[in-house]
Amino acid sequence: MTRPRPADLVDIIPGYAINALMHRALSWDDARILLAVVRHGTQAAASKALGVDQATVSRRLLRLEDVIGTPLFLRDGTRLVPTDVAQRMAQRAEEAEASLLAAFSVDAEAQNEGSVRITAVPMITAHVLAPALKLLHQLAPGIVVELVGTHENLSLTRREADIALRLARPSNGSFLARRIATVHYGVFAAKGLDREDLPWIGYDETLSDVPEARWLARREGEPVIARGADLETILQAVRIGVGKAVMPLAIGRRDLALVELLAPEPPPLRELWLLVERQVRQIRRVALTMGWVEAVVREAFTAHEEQESDIHAAAQ
Repeated sequence: MTRPRPADLVDIIPGYAINALMHRALSWDDARILLAVVRHGTQAAASKALGVDQATVSRRLLRLEDVIGTPLFLRDGTRLVPTDVAQRMAQRAEEAEASLLAAFSVDAEAQNEGSVRITAVPMITAHVLAPALKLLHQLAPGIVVELVGTHENLSLTRREADIALRLARPSNGSFLARRIATVHYGVFAAKGLDREDLPWIGYDETLSDVPEARWLARREGEPVIARGADLETILQAVRIGVGKAVMPLAIGRRDLALVELLAPEPPPLRELWLLVERQVRQIRRVALTMGWVEAVVREAFTAHEEQESDIHAAAQ
């Protein structure tokens, strides 16, 4: 009977094969290089991230492919596209990486004190989380929260953040994900303006795929006076009377300088998801902070769910 090659095992018993290959074929240095190439897409970028020369990265990848018996990457010019085998190996390596990080910081993480890094889009860090920091300090005075407002999806596995809030359901990853709120949107303008023919303040091309931007794109023939790459910029333009914009009810209805307008059709809804790595969730200060995040977010967004259709109902 012919003994199957490692590549054949991947197709026969994927879970067993990947774990066996990880133990037999990869040192931790190999795993780091595989991960870096999957994450960064090119040998040059991976070598820069790891602080090694590109020849080392190339040599390690060739050795891995020789040991495993199947290509790990498809070449597209200088870009390396991971195969399914490489993706699954990278996922196991990420899990090992997270376990190592947790193991080497047990003593510090056993405490209720220290930093917890939270990433979310700027409108959530600035208008939902930041105003509630005093409550967290009262509950857990030893915790120092780092709020990172960004549209980029920072890596939980690499500990670029401990907790993430995202406005879309994650499609993959080893982390835990839970939907904690629904974000309702409305149309707002500054008080005291003539609301007839107010131009729109829209989203620029970097945000053209988000639901609220697609909703606004259907307003064909209605003038757009400006566009912004983030809600904070759009909010400030609305507040000084430049035009009207679609924004979360939780933001617009809190701002005393704004008034809600009748929307031509109901604006979209978006789901807000809380993400955390499984091992990181066990850290006491992270668990405490997660409870605070969930309570604050639910209060901010759920309070407007029952009111969401008030203006439309009044107009009927």
